[in-house]
Amino acid sequence: MLDSICVNKNVQRILLFLFVNGKCYATQLHRLLKTPLTPLQKTLAKLEEGGILQSYYEGKTRLYRLEGNNPFLPELEALLKKIFSHLPPVEKKDYYIQETGNIPQNTPGGPKRIVLNFWDKLSKVKKINFSAHSKNKEGWHGKGFGEVQVLKEGNTLIFTEKGQWLGKQGEVDFSNIFRWTLDREQGMISLEHLRYGVDNPVFLCHLAPKTLHALSSIDSHLCEEDHYFGQLFVDRYGLRLNWRILGPRKNEEIDYYYS
Repeated sequence: MLDSICVNKNVQRILLFLFVNGKCYATQLHRLLKTPLTPLQKTLAKLEEGGILQSYYEGKTRLYRLEGNNPFLPELEALLKKIFSHLPPVEKKDYYIQETGNIPQNTPGGPKRIVLNFWDKLSKVKKINFSAHSKNKEGWHGKGFGEVQVLKEGNTLIFTEKGQWLGKQGEVDFSNIFRWTLDREQGMISLEHLRYGVDNPVFLCHLAPKTLHALSSIDSHLCEEDHYFGQLFVDRYGLRLNWRILGPRKNEEIDYYYS
């Protein structure tokens, strides 16, 4: 569909990439989209000159984002969301940034050891903080905090989360139950939501190592027409589970901080 609007393929791919991820830099696009660098740099510069993109620096890296002051930005994002929702599932995943980097070959225990390190961190979780942001007025906006009770049963962890959510409607109580399952043989962790009970789980994703400090969803989770992309990060403070949710009615990002 976008072919009939933008003749330049690079423009198409850049706009979709920015819609999904929010920001980008030229060499990142070159690597992930497998497109020559120089044409991408020229296209980014033209889009910025035209007021569609805005560039800024993080350290020495020049990043680009969709121009927030552009009066046509809401209409452009609505069009890009519709186009993205009609892409084949395999193409959707191509536009989403997952944590990249090679796992060193000399890593003790290899990828399976990385998964076990995450599993150990998950088993010790006690608290949760999370924030949600949506570009849709009717979407999630706000933050929450609460306690997590962890029940370990063999290769599963049941997270019972309870706390308060602060949103447009004020403060309300929330509760969620999630099940994490360790697959030692395959070297991955699966995540399910138990909103309908333990016998009727809603599958969310399989998470596998991408770096020493990050697991990424092997594929996007499709819930009706919405796609969920997940990544789990670890640092000395705890774990961060990031969700990017895209669909005909959703354009959201949610971060769960477990400690």
